[in-house]
Amino acid sequence: MNAAVNILGKKALKRYGNKSPNSDNPYKDRKGKKREPPPGLSTNDVRILKNVRKRAYRWDQQFNCCCLGFRFGWSAILGLIPVIGDGIEVLISLSLIRTASKVDGGLPKRIYSLMITYIILDFAFGFIPVLGDLVDFAFRANTRNAWLLESYLTEKGQAALNPNRGILDEETGEVVEMPPELQVPPEDRDVEQGVEPVRMVEQAPPILAALPPARTPSPKEDMPPPGRNLTGRQPQDPRDRRGWK
Repeated sequence: MNAAVNILGKKALKRYGNKSPNSDNPYKDRKGKKREPPPGLSTNDVRILKNVRKRAYRWDQQFNCCCLGFRFGWSAILGLIPVIGDGIEVLISLSLIRTASKVDGGLPKRIYSLMITYIILDFAFGFIPVLGDLVDFAFRANTRNAWLLESYLTEKGQAALNPNRGILDEETGEVVEMPPELQVPPEDRDVEQGVEPVRMVEQAPPILAALPPARTPSPKEDMPPPGRNLTGRQPQDPRDRRGWK
């Protein structure tokens, strides 16, 4: 599994380099709508990505400065507090990386190391008076880490959609089989991910054989002839004593 994760990590870094990670909003697009998760991910990975996106947005871009035309978050506000603010900011950023590392199969070492590097740089900038605070406004370590996770899960989702084809390492030409730890569990699959959903079909109850209809007597058999009772004998008038013994 380590080989597959490392290959996906290299592809993610290549994809990540084509973005503007310190300026693009990881939580909402330019129209203000929440970004949809990449296809092919499990429920756990989707939940973690949404959580990291939202937290990175709050800490780096939640507020808008109408005068200067840039966005900032709670991280920049905490950075204004000497020493204590920078320490709290580091703890918050580390907790975000800890959440990101809980994706299925974990994070590649390159992705994880780069996330830690961003936090260290952000913490070092905070010790520079005034200039460090301005750099902290623009650097946005949490936003960068959210886009790193986004890039990795995008590559992972594409590989999960075609698990039988394996993962191709473009540098060496090696093809690595998709490990089960990175595949989407059956209970998380849906049509949008390109996998046929698994549905529980209840067994239909057995159909009872149709009983033959009951024989209905004809009117002639049901009704006795006039002047006779059901026994077939001629009724006697109690006033007629001629038939008595």
